[in-house]
Amino acid sequence: MSRVDYRNNDKRRACVASIILTLLVCFSAYCDEKPEKESASKISQEKDEKKSEPTELVSPRGIKFWHMKDESAPLVHVRIAFKHAGSACQKQEKAGVPFFYSIAVFCGCGKYSKTQFAKECSNLASRISCEAGFDNIRFSMTAPKIVLDKTVDLFNASLTSPNFEEDKVKIIQNDVAYSMQNYAAEPFQVAFSSIIPSIIFGSHPYRNGKLGSPENFLKLSTNDLRNYKEKFLTTSRAEVCIFGDVSEDEAKSLIDRIFTNIPTGESVKISEQYVSPTLNPEIRKYYAEGQQSSIFFILKTERPLSKKRYAAEILYRILGEGYNFKGLILSKLRTENGLVYGGGITSVDLEHSSYMFGILQTDNSKVQAAIDLLKKIIKDLKVNGINEKELQFAKNNIKGNLMVRLRTSDDLCSFYFRKKLQGFGANALEDEIKKIDSVKLEEVNAFARKTLNENTLFIVIGGEKTS
Repeated sequence: MSRVDYRNNDKRRACVASIILTLLVCFSAYCDEKPEKESASKISQEKDEKKSEPTELVSPRGIKFWHMKDESAPLVHVRIAFKHAGSACQKQEKAGVPFFYSIAVFCGCGKYSKTQFAKECSNLASRISCEAGFDNIRFSMTAPKIVLDKTVDLFNASLTSPNFEEDKVKIIQNDVAYSMQNYAAEPFQVAFSSIIPSIIFGSHPYRNGKLGSPENFLKLSTNDLRNYKEKFLTTSRAEVCIFGDVSEDEAKSLIDRIFTNIPTGESVKISEQYVSPTLNPEIRKYYAEGQQSSIFFILKTERPLSKKRYAAEILYRILGEGYNFKGLILSKLRTENGLVYGGGITSVDLEHSSYMFGILQTDNSKVQAAIDLLKKIIKDLKVNGINEKELQFAKNNIKGNLMVRLRTSDDLCSFYFRKKLQGFGANALEDEIKKIDSVKLEEVNAFARKTLNENTLFIVIGGEKTS
C-alpha cells in the first residue's frame, strides 16, 4: 500500500473534500415544498408497496435477526454488527485494534490469499466489507442470489479464518500510523477519528478515538488481532439484518451457515452512562499545505431515542444537515457570500453520546470570514428560531429524503440495521415519519434557544495559513 501525498495537489484535495462531504452527509435530493398531506400519503404508499417493515426471526441455532423479503432484484444483503467491540471497549493502549482488524481482516482468509479473496468476490459480483467504530465492528455482504452459496462461504471465511498475512498487515499498520501523524494527508480522518474525540469527551473512553495514538498503534501485533477475534466476534454480541430475495426459511438457514464456527461467547452488559460532549470556545489549527482549508466544528444534539431528537433534526435540516442546498450553510455561506466551496453537518450517534459534526471547505483567505458568518447564522437561529414555512419545508425535505434513499432492499437494510443498533423497533420507519410530522414550531425553537451557542463552538482548522 503506497502513501498518498495531497500536499501539492489542490485539485485532488478538492475532489477528496467533495467525496468526503458526500459520504459524511447522506445526499439529500432537492425537495420542493408541497402540501404535507400529499408528502405523507406518498410515503405511506411507498411503504405499502415495499412492505418496508421487517420481521424478527430466530434461526435454529437461536440467533435473532431482522428479515425483509424483496423480490424486486435477485440480490441478498446481510449486515452484522458485533456490539461492545469498538475502540471504546478496549484498553487505552489497544484502542486501535478494532480499526486495525477491520482493514487487516481481508489479508488472506481461509484458503484464499488477499489477492485471491478479492478476485473471488469480483468474479461473483459480490461485496464483502468490514468497518469498525467507537462501539462496534460491522460486516456487510451483498450477493446475487445465483451465487449466494459461494459468497456465503467467502463471508464465513472472513469471519472465522482471517490469516493476517504478516507482510501485508505490516504495510497497512505503517500506512495507518503515518496517516495518523500527517494531518495534511488525511485531514478528515485525523480530525474526526482522533483530534475532536480527544477533546470533547474528557475522561470517557471515547477520548481515545477510533485508532488510539500512533505510538500505540505501531505496537499492535497480529496476536492482538487474533485475540480480538476470539473475544469479540461471538454470536452473543451479534446484531443481524438480512434483506432481499430470500424467504424466511432461507434466511434462517443462511444465518446459521454464516455463523458456522463462530462461538456463542458470554453475554455482555454495558452500564456506561451517557456522556455529553464538552464544547469549549476553542480553535485548534493544523498546517496543511495548499490553497484550501478544512473547517470542522461540533454542535450538540439529542440522542436518537430522545423525544426532543425530532425537533433537533428539523432545526439542523434548516441549518444544513443532509447536504441540503436550501440549508443556511450552503445558501448563506456559499450561494450568497461565496465563502465556501461546500459544507454541511451530520449527526454522529454513538452508544453513549451524540453530537453534530460539521465541515466547511474554503479558501485559506476566507477562513475567518466563513467562521464569523457561521457564528452569526447560529446566533440568529438561537435568538429568532425558524418560522412555520421553514418548519414545513424541513418536514417535507426529511420525509422526501427518506423516500429517495429507501428505494432498494440494500438501502432499507442499511436503514433498519442502523435503527436496530440504536435501539429502535421494527416499526422505525413509520415511527420516524409520524414523529417528524408531530413536531411543533415551538418545540424546535425551544431546542434552538436551549442548545445553540455561537460562543462555545469547538473548531478544528487545517490549512496553509493556520500555523
